[in-house]
Amino acid sequence: MQDVKTLLNKFITLRNFLADSFVQKENEVSAVLAGLLSGEPCFLIGSPGTAKTMLVEKMSKAIDCSYFYYLLTRYTEPDELLGSLDINALREGQYRRITKNRLPEAEIVFLDEIFKGSSATRNVLLDIILNKRYMNGTEYKRIPMLAFYSASNEISTDAEDQAFYDRLTIRCFTHNVSSDSWEQLLTQGIILENDNTAVIMSKEDVQQLQKMVQQRFQSYRAKDYNTLIKKYIEALSELKNLGIEISDRRKIKVLKVTAAISIIYLEQKTSLDSLADALRFTAVHDEDDLSKVEQVIVKCKLSTFYVHAQQLQTLSSELRNFMAQAERGGIEELKALTTVYKKTLQTIAGIPKNPRFLPYVRELKSVITEAKRLIEMKKKEIFGEDLNGEQSS
Repeated sequence: MQDVKTLLNKFITLRNFLADSFVQKENEVSAVLAGLLSGEPCFLIGSPGTAKTMLVEKMSKAIDCSYFYYLLTRYTEPDELLGSLDINALREGQYRRITKNRLPEAEIVFLDEIFKGSSATRNVLLDIILNKRYMNGTEYKRIPMLAFYSASNEISTDAEDQAFYDRLTIRCFTHNVSSDSWEQLLTQGIILENDNTAVIMSKEDVQQLQKMVQQRFQSYRAKDYNTLIKKYIEALSELKNLGIEISDRRKIKVLKVTAAISIIYLEQKTSLDSLADALRFTAVHDEDDLSKVEQVIVKCKLSTFYVHAQQLQTLSSELRNFMAQAERGGIEELKALTTVYKKTLQTIAGIPKNPRFLPYVRELKSVITEAKRLIEMKKKEIFGEDLNGEQSS
């Protein structure tokens, strides 16, 4: 077994590779890595073409793991996932599957359109997700699965799907890249299409990280984590008051994801920030719940960096308001927008460097880009000059 420092350096390289390769996908990268380290199912929800499949596929290649992908339909049979029956064995009275290149031999599993699978298929998947095993003939066989991923363009509203959905511990909502990053998207997209992903980690490395997560998860019983547990219980109560009630099973799973996130951010001891991140991924049923979770995070003071995050959100909202006025207004409204634009640039330059800020910084930078375009347009319209004061032709 290698030393922890070497292992974590490999992991940081993997994390940075994914974050740099997939534009504006910081949350998705964190969710996928949390699923990998915790061993908990990760569910990606979003429009087609938002890199859900490619993100998981590239990660599996960077770990050099066996990967199984399948697109489910209502006609998908369990045999398509588990492997067909071995006819020769059946002739000898043995019920056995041919599992080569099928789910039972995979270390990373990705099932697309998870809610479109038949009830028979999902019944089989329940045992796979919960116990990492499947029935082969008359006995259970273990599956070497390190992580299970699934995706859908929408969340099922059928009552019969809710028990299955509850078992998809980590939930992350994906979106298309904003227009200010289209050039970066195209550049990275061309690179990713080359399909020359280098191996960064091994499956043994992942297993070692998973053991670290499990050890940290077990340590929550110690007195050192009394404050964390009390804060978590407080947050659960506040979430319930807002109509978000988490099943008893998920209440425990949240803490395991918290342990994984604390490793992702290289924390020596799990922080309330990691608990806050875990709640963002695990306490939500749908995207509308995100605002309620953020409300609870603020009220329970789970996030030490939230003052800066809130500042970024306020600046974004303020800048949008002045943009709306400038679009309809004249010189005075343009001056006001320019003043707020400059103040925003100064403020964002002073924000501490923290990977947890990235989604908030990304959102504000997108608004800043829009504001710059609007100022240029209004200056040309009113004065006939661009943002630098140069005369337009």
